[in-house]
Amino acid sequence: MISGAGLRGSLLRAASVLLLASLPAAAQEEPWDFARLMAQLAQVQASRARYSEVRRVAVLQKPLQLSGTLLYARPALIEKRQILPFEEVIRVDGDRLTVEREGKTREIMLQNAPLIAGLVESLRATLAGDGSELERLYAIRVQGNRQRWTLALTPREAEIAGVVKSILIAGSDSRVARLEILEPSGDGSVMTIHEESP
Repeated sequence: MISGAGLRGSLLRAASVLLLASLPAAAQEEPWDFARLMAQLAQVQASRARYSEVRRVAVLQKPLQLSGTLLYARPALIEKRQILPFEEVIRVDGDRLTVEREGKTREIMLQNAPLIAGLVESLRATLAGDGSELERLYAIRVQGNRQRWTLALTPREAEIAGVVKSILIAGSDSRVARLEILEPSGDGSVMTIHEESP
């Protein structure tokens, strides 16, 4: 025999299941994981945005405030054009990294600089949705859902771990909104990425 309380509980559970089943598919939260995040990011062909960055360095009395623009174009171009507090352009195109500052240009081939290459790939592979490259270099943890996700990266290689303790990337859908890098010393930076107006 089913008690009144037991029957009410069963009916409530059944009603809840029916209500959830009747919601439109878009309203139901789909499972979110690393593969889905990478697939979402892989859809982006190009993006341009403004950024503001706060860099904490122990030897400085107060954090550095930096700002400028970012450009990403598939398959392998990233450009960070810093405007304040000084002008600097860092461009990665394929296997070549170029730094322009104070009228001077310095070029580095990433194949000859594995440490720099590992750091560059953390961002480039994320933007490209290249999950296999990220997994090769980092232990990965994804949390949240499609509208609000975080991707935590911990270096696998000792050389990279010597300069980067962790990288935390946050975003929504296919947009990266925040990049936080923590160094073993406690120094680090937080970059906020602002969508460009249409």
